[in-house]
Amino acid sequence: MNEIAFPDNPEDHIRAELVDGETLIWAGRPDRSAFASSNPFRSVFGRVVLIIGAVMVYMALDAMAVNPRSPGAFGLLFGIVFIIFGGSLALKTFENWWCAPFTYYGVTDKRAIILRTKPWFKIQNFANHQIAFVASEPSGNEGLGNVLFANEPFGRLRALRAAVGFWGVANPDKAKDGLQRLKDSFKS
Repeated sequence: MNEIAFPDNPEDHIRAELVDGETLIWAGRPDRSAFASSNPFRSVFGRVVLIIGAVMVYMALDAMAVNPRSPGAFGLLFGIVFIIFGGSLALKTFENWWCAPFTYYGVTDKRAIILRTKPWFKIQNFANHQIAFVASEPSGNEGLGNVLFANEPFGRLRALRAAVGFWGVANPDKAKDGLQRLKDSFKS
């Protein structure tokens, strides 16, 4: 298996994905802790559902041990579903932390890009009409910031919508200005 070895530079990763005539305005990468904590509600909610599922499974197994004909199997089935759902939400924090070194952000004159190179290749493109707002907030004491520009699309798998943006980036003002120019280009 031959892999192309990229230098560890966000600009080079994003430039490799540009189309003809597209100009890179800004590129960066997330801070690991800021990216991991990008959606605290989802993480806390997932842990609560996971604990509820574990309690349901424990109570169902206890009831079935006392009386094998008890309806504890329904509690067992629902508990397993709760564990799977809650565990997937709770593990998203760890997944974000793990994938942060392989995640790159970019703003061009035509789109905003979120690129993940490992453990699998994933690219998200946001054209100027998909940028609903541009907001910036400080993140940590090292001059890092979060730049938010959209919400996850609501759908069958997106019951808990989260903000989409660049998490824990250095020089967030330049990213915010680039996103604002991109958003304003849709109006003209």
